Amino acid sequence: MSIRRIAGAIAGAAVLAPVLVMTAGSAAQAGPPWQHTKREQCTIDYDNTYWTVGAAFARAQWARCMAG
Repeated sequence: MSIRRIAGAIAGAAVLAPVLVMTAGSAAQAGPPWQHTKREQCTIDYDNTYWTVGAAFARAQWARCMAG
């Protein structure tokens, strides 16, 4: 590797490290201070499944979540 690449990687890491630390700290405090109800959690999972897999599977998954 050339010296320029190594220096560039070190400089990039020095710039990004504080940003990553701030992001991790704010994300840790951004969580809700309460637990979701079963219905809310099943609905959140339904929304995610609906957009990633499809409506039919999401409905079945929601019914299983609510039953269990």
